Amino acid sequence: MTDWRGERDRALLALEREKHPGARAEAADLLFHLAAEDASRAPELSEALSRLLSDKQVAVRRTGVGMATAVLPTEELPGFLAIRLADEESLVRLEATGRLADLARPDCRGTLAQALEDPVFEVRFEAARGMAALKHPAGLEILVEALEEELLRFRALGALAELGDDRALPAVRRLFHRLLLPAFDRTQAAGVLAKLGDPDGAQWLLKRTVRRRFNWAQDRALAVELCGELKLPGALERLHAIVSDPKDDCRGAAARGLGRLGDPKALPWLLSLLDEPGVREDYRLDAAEGLWVLGIPEGRDRVRAVLPVFSPEARAELSELIQEIP
Repeated sequence: MTDWRGERDRALLALEREKHPGARAEAADLLFHLAAEDASRAPELSEALSRLLSDKQVAVRRTGVGMATAVLPTEELPGFLAIRLADEESLVRLEATGRLADLARPDCRGTLAQALEDPVFEVRFEAARGMAALKHPAGLEILVEALEEELLRFRALGALAELGDDRALPAVRRLFHRLLLPAFDRTQAAGVLAKLGDPDGAQWLLKRTVRRRFNWAQDRALAVELCGELKLPGALERLHAIVSDPKDDCRGAAARGLGRLGDPKALPWLLSLLDEPGVREDYRLDAAEGLWVLGIPEGRDRVRAVLPVFSPEARAELSELIQEIP
């Protein structure tokens, strides 16, 4: 068993004595990891949290803001993060806004709306992403602008899909048809188009699910899962073919997609993959996820029954899913 308290104390000592910024940032990251790894440690890590938040190094304080989401009670987070939105350092404001967006709480809408006026675009983007999660279009123009930012584009597309505002269609269409666009971005854009009712997006996704012998597409798994999530016509048959093929490396994506597709016909196919002799554990985990999301009692009972046979890492991941989707 890991001596996490010893690791905590060594990290705190490094913050006191170490002068190299990289080493101090690593110590802060370790404290964050210790908190995120086990929620029961929160009471004993509160002092470490205070230490991070008062540090002179911006990167350490930023990590402290992230660590707060693992240490503080849920009801305290909106107020805590709102205070950090006034920090003079943009990286701290960026972390606080992103964490606030991830909460997806309606009572945070006013605070996020204020962050839409931040002088730094990346902070405004995180606020817009949070507003999209609340189905509010206030940050629509910021999300559209972020489509031109390579490092933000994929998440901007995800936020636009979540928002579901068809006013974004012209911008997403232009992006989708852009030459030399990275494959993942084009497939994500196709998903947004499909969700907003553009048939070109659905056609692209279904075409991208086809397995080509000499043309392996890195974004194929994303296309496979999106077909199920968006419930595209023809998706059931395509995902069935993929999940049933022992030689197809997108079986896991197809299993997750079938769960999100929500068709009861998928139940025996997912059970078959879950129980397939010698199948890789990650495929079995994907099948279990698909069964749980599908929501049919027989499938969920089977997931509960096989939970103990998974590795500790896979069991922890599946247990978290079970808690998230009761």
